[in-house]
Parts: sequence; structure tokens; C-alpha cells
Amino acid sequence: MQPGQLSPDGRWRWDGAQWVAATSGTPSARRSKVWIWWVAGGCALVLVLAVVVGAIGITSLVNSFQHGGLTCLPSDFPSYSGATVINEHTFYGTGVAPGDTQSCQMTLDSNDNVATVTAFYNEKLGSGDWKVVTFNQSTGQIQFQRASRPLTVGTVDLLGRGSGTEIRIDLSS
Repeated sequence: MQPGQLSPDGRWRWDGAQWVAATSGTPSARRSKVWIWWVAGGCALVLVLAVVVGAIGITSLVNSFQHGGLTCLPSDFPSYSGATVINEHTFYGTGVAPGDTQSCQMTLDSNDNVATVTAFYNEKLGSGDWKVVTFNQSTGQIQFQRASRPLTVGTVDLLGRGSGTEIRIDLSS
């Protein structure tokens, strides 16, 4: 036997006087642990991808909410472009007007002036399935209803906030 010679199973090495364990420093021992690094690297990559996708998803959801994408208003209700949702409250069953099943209250903020926002809502709520019932110029309130279901009624209150406008929508259906 030559010193350094491996046993047929590769587990022992002859040191010149006796057989000693050959696990440390041999190519077969190093090769057997390579899979651990591949698995750890793959897990790290999956974790990084999950965090990135989660962050993108949450950002998209927040943006959608802030720009009126997730709203209690009907899908055909006029949406003022560039307005940011400040808050939203939806009430069902009790706490709504008699004959109604749902009440939606939203507050939006726009950088546009009151005259521009007023013109938009007067035009859009006066067309399609919506109709302006009254417009009070002094208070900035528009009362409207759905043409196909007159029990669906509401108000849009437009309040000047510096150079911008606060839009308060209250819809009962």
C-alpha cells in the first residue's frame, strides 16, 4: 500500500501505518456538499423574487386605490382624472336611507380649481345614465340621480382648498 492511497469505497486513506478517515479535503467529500449551495442559492433567489413581486403588487394596489380604482361607486360613475382618494366609507343595511341597501361616501382631492371640477361633474352627471337634479352654485353642491333607477341618488360637494378642490361624493342606492 502506498501512503495516500484510498480504499475502494473512498472512505479511508492509508497514511503509511494505518487506515484513517478520508472525509476532509477529498474531492468526493467536497462534491457531495455542492448541492447544498445550489439549494441555498435557489431559495435565496426565490425569496428575492417574492419580495420584489410583493412590493410591485402592493405599490400597484395602493396606486389603484389612490386614483379611484377600488371604489364603492358604480363603475359608470364619472371619475375625475388625477383626483386622489382621501377616504371612502361604505355602509350596508342599517344606517342607510329607507329603501336603500348601500351608501357610499368618498372624499377625493384634486389639484384643479373648483370651476374646472364643477364643469366636469355638471357635464358628466348630465349625460349617460346620470342626470343632474339640481346645482347650487353658492354651495357648490350637485344633486344627481341615476336615470335608469331614480332611487339611486346622491350629491357631489365641491370645496375649494387653496388652488385645488376637495370632492365629496355621497351616493345612496
